[in-house]
Amino acid sequence: MTDHDKIEKRVGLVFQHVARLRSRYFDQKLAEHGLTAAQVYALNYLFREDGLTQVELARYLGIGTVAVSGLIDRLEAANWVIRKPDTRDRRSNRIWLLPAAAEKKHALQDSGNAVNLASMAGLSSDEVDQLLDMMHKIRKNLLEALKDDPEIVLPPRDKK
Repeated sequence: MTDHDKIEKRVGLVFQHVARLRSRYFDQKLAEHGLTAAQVYALNYLFREDGLTQVELARYLGIGTVAVSGLIDRLEAANWVIRKPDTRDRRSNRIWLLPAAAEKKHALQDSGNAVNLASMAGLSSDEVDQLLDMMHKIRKNLLEALKDDPEIVLPPRDKK
């Protein structure tokens, strides 16, 4: 098996499988709050910067605006967020957190921490640091490869 084959068959599959398992476990931890991992990812961006437009949120999440609209519909129905027209652009809506979201922020963080603890069980602090360093390098490489893609937008806090 060539190095290329190893990367193609192992690295990509492992990345995908780990991401899927983390998301599934996160969904289990969030079920008691009536949320999914995808909804919490959206809420996390709003915790960082409340009042994002649906287009900004879609770009940060790396999904289409139609998918974000459905996600916001469900969050709005559960009284986590509210849409309000953008005062500067009547074609846009801004998404604002409601008090229920702020009240649950720590519980959501606890769920994320539980996923991280389960994911990193058995790894030393040095191994976790090495893993994070490697993941940041991989992300940087992929961002460089996608530098001409206008859909790739990272929020300020994630620009590493």
